[in-house]
Amino acid sequence: MKTASVQKRKGYLVIGGCGLAAAAVYLGLAFRLPFGEMDQPGAAIFPVVVGLILMFASLTTLWEGWRIDRNERVDLPAGTDLRRLLSLIGLLLGYFLALSVLGQIISSMLFCALLMRSLSDLGWTRIAAYSLVISISLYALFVVILKVPMPRGIWTF
Repeated sequence: MKTASVQKRKGYLVIGGCGLAAAAVYLGLAFRLPFGEMDQPGAAIFPVVVGLILMFASLTTLWEGWRIDRNERVDLPAGTDLRRLLSLIGLLLGYFLALSVLGQIISSMLFCALLMRSLSDLGWTRIAAYSLVISISLYALFVVILKVPMPRGIWTF
């Protein structure tokens, strides 16, 4: 496996800083929501708690990053492995964007099919069959059994 090496300390500091910035924005938006009363909490309670947890985790990451030796390095994928990793990230982003438009079943089928195609040498027939089984199984588990509302997209069933 081909790899590239980066300074571990720098990675911790960048991730901690990005998390801290995201937590600040998230908390800023959360504080605009109503807090409600003690007997009937408002919509802001859960987002504020999540924002505070994210802020704490980010500060912990920054603190740990400052303590790491500057010479300590970590290997990152390069070459073909990097392309596979970036394709996975792109597929996940596409899946989350497609969910609201195409709905859970179609988005899951497309995601599974493209992921299997990029990670394996299976033929399209088997990929289509596996993707259909996986997406319908996910629908049955989350929507039918667990009663979790999933995006229906532009087509409703």
